[in-house]
Amino acid sequence: MKNRIKLSLVLTALTLLFATNAKAQIYDGITQPTRFRVWTPITTSLEDGNTTIAPFVGYKQNVCDWFSVTEVMQYNINKGAFIPQVWLNFNVKNKFYVLSRSIYDIKANEYRHTLSATYKLPLGFMVDTTWENMFDGKKFCNSDRLQFVAGYGYKWFVANIGYSVRNKPGVVANARFKFSDNNWLQLKYDQGTNSIQAGLAFHFN
Repeated sequence: MKNRIKLSLVLTALTLLFATNAKAQIYDGITQPTRFRVWTPITTSLEDGNTTIAPFVGYKQNVCDWFSVTEVMQYNINKGAFIPQVWLNFNVKNKFYVLSRSIYDIKANEYRHTLSATYKLPLGFMVDTTWENMFDGKKFCNSDRLQFVAGYGYKWFVANIGYSVRNKPGVVANARFKFSDNNWLQLKYDQGTNSIQAGLAFHFN
């Protein structure tokens, strides 16, 4: 337990250190540059090897300079479940972003909610936070995860690291390889869920 606490403190300190040098937002969707997004995440458990495939398509509508709405349709192939979502994206002077995601699993008849925020610091620096499952279909703050991520990007490569607390705590790390400004391959490791994820993202108008 003591070693785990020490590790948590070290990783938190590293996250704050990275935050002062962050140049690359990696959270999906919060600053989406185009109207359409196609995302194909494939998640594999490192415990039992089970793989989950749940692609989605999103359509973003700009209501005004500081507010946009994105309708998302996701399909979990393994469960055979459609998961419609509505993403509300607010920003203050294109520096501070808040993304509110309403998620409904039709097959499970379950509603979930997630909040995310991104802050653009001077010189192109950026820090991300995610409050995943703040409402998990049963009650608030029940199985939620609070994640802090920051990192660095150079040309076609982005690397981020952070830490997730509360439910299933652990290190979260991402790597993104860009094919163009709007299209990329993203790899993710999540210690808390003991899983890895790979996904292709395509954006177009």
